[in-house]
Amino acid sequence: MMKVQMLRWSALCGWLALVAILCSGCNQATSDKTTEATNTNKEVDDHSGWWCAEHGVPEEVCSLCNAKAAAEFREKGDWCEEHNRAKSQCFICDPSRAEKFTKLYEAKFGEKPPERSD
Repeated sequence: MMKVQMLRWSALCGWLALVAILCSGCNQATSDKTTEATNTNKEVDDHSGWWCAEHGVPEEVCSLCNAKAAAEFREKGDWCEEHNRAKSQCFICDPSRAEKFTKLYEAKFGEKPPERSD
């Protein structure tokens, strides 16, 4: 009886560890790609700077990487349900929306931003 309980406890701990590993990392919701496995550019994975190179917007307002920003966009009604991101940052629905963020980057750094990977 004690061995069965120990086996159940071990299985539960293993499951919880697996869930914790799978849930850690970027808050980005991905549907049709695996970004971690395909990223080869270190800059794309770095979320410590001003610019989110992966999504082409400033880090503090990136609705794919920043859960707080995403919640604020949803609260304001600025949300694209189809692509699970701020509508104002949904370059899939309207590629011209990226122009605003490109201009921000160019004003700050005097050059074009890195190519987005999404």
